[in-house]
Amino acid sequence: MIADFDCAGSRLFSVLLPTITLLLRPSQIPPSTIHSSAVAHLLSLAASSPASFKEATTQLDPSEREVLEMSIRKAVEGAMGPVQQSMKPQISLRSF
Repeated sequence: MIADFDCAGSRLFSVLLPTITLLLRPSQIPPSTIHSSAVAHLLSLAASSPASFKEATTQLDPSEREVLEMSIRKAVEGAMGPVQQSMKPQISLRSF
């Protein structure tokens, strides 16, 4: 039963991913609302069925896959926020 879902999920994703990728504009700053929504849906799909998502991405044209990867990468990096530089540990002495 699970194998059937994976097969059907992969086929469904192979139809959905190229369609959703058409909505992506990773070079547009700030990202449009439709771009942000499309990326959110892609991340949701990837989390719901990682194996099917990965298999479907291998079937994308290289240019589509590049747009998809760039969009997701920018969204994930943006969600993590700026990377903080490691600060030196400080010792604070308190007087009584």
